[in-house]
Amino acid sequence: MPRNKKLTETHLISEELLKLYSNISRNVGVDKLLPYVALSEPFYIIPILGQPLTDELKEQISTGNITEENKGLIIQIAPSLSLWTDYLAIRSLSYSITQKGIVKEHSENSEALNEKEVAEYKLDIKEKAEMATDLLIQYLCRCRETYPLWRPEQECLCDKYEPKEGTNETPFKPLMYFPKKGSLNKCKNKC
Repeated sequence: MPRNKKLTETHLISEELLKLYSNISRNVGVDKLLPYVALSEPFYIIPILGQPLTDELKEQISTGNITEENKGLIIQIAPSLSLWTDYLAIRSLSYSITQKGIVKEHSENSEALNEKEVAEYKLDIKEKAEMATDLLIQYLCRCRETYPLWRPEQECLCDKYEPKEGTNETPFKPLMYFPKKGSLNKCKNKC
């Protein structure tokens, strides 16, 4: 069944929230950012929210009748979605495709980053986006009764936030996390 066209054109955050939580300059036009919001939602946010909750949010956003609970959820979604949008848009914002080919846009009072600096910047944005996504998941796990339509693609997203039996200690969390090869998208419990 095809999705309602109005819902597919509705985004989970406003331009104001997008620019508030990302490093994107205030003078970048929303028309340059919307394609990256449209990419970020299905790649990074909808798998966490699940389609039923996403549809409810977009329906309420499109009608302007957003419940207080969903307003709170949108505020939780905004940092993650904004940073993932920033992550996807980084390289493309400084390039344009014209009839003459791909051209790099220049500014009179700024200096472009070299490849290494862009890579470091992109890694930094990715780490922040992952942290914001983790906070979104924690929020949904704590508030699962508030969101009965919450049906993430992975049913066991909350496993790592459940208290460990027999201990009141918090496990050590290093400052940087590098997952083992092949350990991504696996839950402790078989889903």
